[in-house]
Amino acid sequence: MGEWSRFVHELAGVAARFDGQTHVEEDVVILSSRVPLRDDDGVGSIRIHRVDEDSARIEAGWCFALLVEYTVGERRAPALEVVEAICSGDAAEHCLIDSEGTWVGILAEAWTSTGNRWQAGRFNGRERRITRRLPAWEHTAG
Repeated sequence: MGEWSRFVHELAGVAARFDGQTHVEEDVVILSSRVPLRDDDGVGSIRIHRVDEDSARIEAGWCFALLVEYTVGERRAPALEVVEAICSGDAAEHCLIDSEGTWVGILAEAWTSTGNRWQAGRFNGRERRITRRLPAWEHTAG
């Protein structure tokens, strides 16, 4: 439980840097922007669900969802980097549509400041992709 508590504390720090607020329940953390976001349709919050002792599901926007580790020992947690990528506007969600117009899947991507790229879902090139970049949160000094 100590790792989750430390991770939640670090999430609150990220929220503060991006002028957001933090709401914590036992295994769920919600970060919300205090400032309305450009083109905001429900993407002004990030939900982090603790899945097990090592990983969390990060959800944002309409269909963005990634399962990422929040514990890594002395290194920076990948889940924290993904949350920062979302706040920075370095994340996108894609709806995949087949040739008949049927929604057949989703793809979520986040690009971190350390150069890592996280992705969930699969795009095989036969589908059309409707992409929505998650808007950046206002970054405060400090």
